[in-house]
This record gives sequence, structure tokens and C-alpha cells, in this order.
Amino acid sequence: MRYIKGIDISNNNSSIDFDKVAEDNIEYVYMKATEGKTFKDSRLEEFYNSCKRSGLKVGAYHFLVSTSSPEAQAENFYRKVKGYEWDMIPMLDIESEFDELCDYIIRFINAFKELSPLQLGIYSYTGFLSNIEEIKSTIKDYPFWEANYNNDPWNLPSNFFTNRIGHQYTENGDISGVSGKCDVNLFTEGVLLKNNMYSGTWINENDKWWYKHKDGTFTKDDWEFINGKWYFFDTQGWMIHDWKKYGDSWYYFGDYNDGAMKIGWYYDEKSSKWYYFNEEGIMQTDV
Repeated sequence: MRYIKGIDISNNNSSIDFDKVAEDNIEYVYMKATEGKTFKDSRLEEFYNSCKRSGLKVGAYHFLVSTSSPEAQAENFYRKVKGYEWDMIPMLDIESEFDELCDYIIRFINAFKELSPLQLGIYSYTGFLSNIEEIKSTIKDYPFWEANYNNDPWNLPSNFFTNRIGHQYTENGDISGVSGKCDVNLFTEGVLLKNNMYSGTWINENDKWWYKHKDGTFTKDDWEFINGKWYFFDTQGWMIHDWKKYGDSWYYFGDYNDGAMKIGWYYDEKSSKWYYFNEEGIMQTDV
């Protein structure tokens, strides 16, 4: 198993030179997106764009608190992160003890699942797990990122989680390009979104397709990454095919038995023309 070095950051960090971070063998960067129902990290867009330019893979996390409903918090998180192309699974940061914590966790997970097809992961401390043990049967198979500042990567005690994908082993790391100390982690590739999409089944009804997740839910009016390809589903959950204008951009999704977003050069038999789509699937007119 390959371990990948990463850091996690927030608005509390001062200036960061991400080119230097990448040169220091860092490949993954998690950044704070939201906290509670209203807080949105003001530096997320700056961090995201800089990481992408430096070739770093990125992920986002939400800090769970007791002062607002978990449903409102899940919506705040989703609305903040939905406009970005993340490489790693979204994380729920659980480290504050309060009454009804376990109920909040389950409700947040369920609310986020209604909003997004992305697999959610859980972050917490080794010493905090006793506070959430009563719901272990529900959360034990979720990807788990564990904080344990033993400065000994992946030397961790056993716990009820079955899918540990990261170890935050110090909060006093020295990383090139980062002013001051920072959290340093070792991850497995299990943290990548491409390895964590909800499995499901394609279903055809009256020559239209929809994708049923294993928990019975399905995506509506949104994108979904399935088996290495991007698809778009309409407001009723049907797979889009043919041409579609989304915002100011045109995309092509093939015929009704295809539906996958096209990239690169593609020949459209209907118009007898070649078209070029960039890596984000957007049709280009200046090639």
C-alpha cells in the first residue's frame, strides 16, 4: 500500500507557497470549507486555486458544532463545496463533545447524502472515539482519518473503524512554503474520490436511464462521477444525453445508451463535424 504525504489548512494559516509545498513531497491538501450553518472559510477559493496550479490534490472538511442543526450544517457544507472539482472525499470533522453528538452525526450524514452523491469521510481523534462508540455499527465502515500526534505515522491502536485512510501524526510539522507549524498526515489512496463513489445500478425505463445507489437514492439536477466518467442527471433523475448547455458552456453526452461526458476530440455523426472538449468537458471554439 502506498502512503501519500499531505497537510490540512484553514484560514488560521498565514501565507503559503504551494509550489514549495509540492516540492517538499506533499501531494494531498485538505482545507477547511465550513463550520456550523453560516461560517464559510474565506480562503478556500484562494487555497483551492493555488493547489490546483501546483498540481496538488485537494479535499474539503466541515467542522461540526452544537449551535445549529446538523441539517443546516450539511447544507452549508454542500453549498460551499459543490462548485469545485475535488480530488478527495469530503470530511466531517468531529472533535467537539456535546449532548446529542451522536444524533447530530447521523443526521448530518443523512442530510449530506440527500444533497450529494459523494462519499463522506469522518475525521476524529484517537482519544475522542469513546464519545461516538454508541453509533459504531452505523459509521464503522466510513473512511476514517485519525488524529494521533505520536509522530509515528500509522503506528495506531485498533478501533472500531474498518476503513482507516489517513493518520494526522503531528500538528507541529515543518513544511517548505508554510509559515509556522502545520498538521502533517500520511494518507492511503483510499481517500481519493475515484475510489469512493457510491456503487449502484443503471436502470432503464421507457428508453431512459437513471442510476440507483445502493442505498436507494439517486442524483437529481446534478453531476455524478460513475466508474471513471461524469454524467449529468435532470431534475427528475434521468440521465442526460446529447448536447446540453450548462451555464454558459456546451457539453456533449453521446446518445441515450451512452450519456458519459465527452472530453478530447469527438465526431458527431448527426452534424458530420468534429468537436473538441477540454478536460472539464466544455466545448472549445478556438481550436
